[in-house]
Amino acid sequence: MFHFEFRDGSKKELDNFVETVLDNIKAKSGTRRKKMYARGHGENEPSNCFSISYGFTNFKYLTKTMFRKEVQGKSNLYETTLLTHHPELKTMFQQLVDLHCPEHFKVEQVQINKNWWAPPHRDNGNVGESWIFGLGDYEGGETVVEYPDNHTEYDIKYNFVKFNGSRYTHWTKPFSGTRYSLVFFQHKDNK
Repeated sequence: MFHFEFRDGSKKELDNFVETVLDNIKAKSGTRRKKMYARGHGENEPSNCFSISYGFTNFKYLTKTMFRKEVQGKSNLYETTLLTHHPELKTMFQQLVDLHCPEHFKVEQVQINKNWWAPPHRDNGNVGESWIFGLGDYEGGETVVEYPDNHTEYDIKYNFVKFNGSRYTHWTKPFSGTRYSLVFFQHKDNK
């Protein structure tokens, strides 16, 4: 179980959140994310990175004998493993949003990326606007969004940026160091 409470919104506190919580999430990307990385970069995902969801998924199956917890009142919607094992993270993510995001919203779904160099893609599991926020000791790693008239690069380090990831192609520029990005979004089946 993770324990962390945001109090002042300082960069030092954000770095402490990385050390206390994010650096201690032990996870591996799922098969679909691994394939996406390999297709986009022509090589397998490195061992020091992952891209996992916190919230909900449409996939019940984990292994031949293990299944995800079904969300009450929602057919074909299941808790991600991280939500089932660490429900306390939701409070921390909400505190982060409340202190740092220019707009208030209720946290439901978070894509947690560690050192994950996202290739050009559109998100197919979410609807509407997403917010992305960068943390960690890294340089570079801007998020690029391909709008119809231009490509816009966003520096997301300690900065919330809003964009529609299901409508516009986006990707991560190369970076050095340890980079976390948290993408807050609405799952298409949990509206």
